[in-house]
Amino acid sequence: MRIVVDAFGTDNAPKPEIKGSLQVLEEHKDIEIVLVGDEKVIKGQLYKSHRRLHIVHASEVVHHEDKPSEVIRRKKDSSISVGLRLVKEGEGDAFISAGNTGAVMAFSLFTLGRVKGVSRPAIGALFPNIEEGRNLVLDMGANIFVSHRHLVEFALMGSAFYKVMFRRKPKVALLSIGEEEVKGGEPVVKARKILNGINGDFNFIGYVEGHEILSTKADVIVMDGFVGNILLKFGESVLGVVMEFMKREVKKDPRTLLGALLMKRVFKSIKAKADFEEYGGAPLIGVNGIVIVAHGRSSSRAIYNAVLVAKRLKEESLLEKLEESLSDVRVPAD
Repeated sequence: MRIVVDAFGTDNAPKPEIKGSLQVLEEHKDIEIVLVGDEKVIKGQLYKSHRRLHIVHASEVVHHEDKPSEVIRRKKDSSISVGLRLVKEGEGDAFISAGNTGAVMAFSLFTLGRVKGVSRPAIGALFPNIEEGRNLVLDMGANIFVSHRHLVEFALMGSAFYKVMFRRKPKVALLSIGEEEVKGGEPVVKARKILNGINGDFNFIGYVEGHEILSTKADVIVMDGFVGNILLKFGESVLGVVMEFMKREVKKDPRTLLGALLMKRVFKSIKAKADFEEYGGAPLIGVNGIVIVAHGRSSSRAIYNAVLVAKRLKEESLLEKLEESLSDVRVPAD
């Protein structure tokens, strides 16, 4: 298994990419890694060589502030573009980048295309739930304006991804503002009617509301990318804000300091459960290749985990299962 890693995606690139990759190679003998980026810089920071670590030069870097519509025309030798071309040409089995999400999406579509039956790929994110499991939430920002067709596709793709990732059939739901069938905008209501009619190995349970996203009512929760992206960024901020509130309260009353020290292990455990680095990043579901989009703040641990997730998705034939899940469903035109 050969995994291609964009060596210039993280905020501290290429150190996390190098360290995470070397850790993978030390612990997993069946993986090769290709680091893509400025060869001179990578070699200058490569503190250890490895026979299963390869470097492919790319002369350009896509920055987080770059516009995807521009970089796809002007930065064809970027680490994102070159890395995805390696996957397209069969020189890699999966691609990982912690770089500009819009650029990864644009280059993935341009280079790899879509899985048959997919009109728009979606970004998925794994949220912790109350039972210490994970809920897949999509779309997280790839598609701002969606139709009922896209929501149906997201539901089918999310179900297929969840089965591969967790080896069980998930409960799939649409996010709405109430439980009644008529609640929600027109695309949501239409999508519900179609999803209700799908039989076979698919378990649609209807609507969930915002307060149920972190419950176990549904395993896969579908929404448009506008709502999803706001939810993702809000969720990333909540734990830090709560922890800051607790620190301030402790400072107000020194008597609570002992209790805070005794609870330190508990706080650390809670933070770990909500850590986005546990799975390395968000899968770009629906493009014709295994692509993981990691966070710009990713550490070497996130890169390490992203490589293992990518390996699993490839081994479990995710792309074939996505195509299969969409092949028997006819969605009315928009």
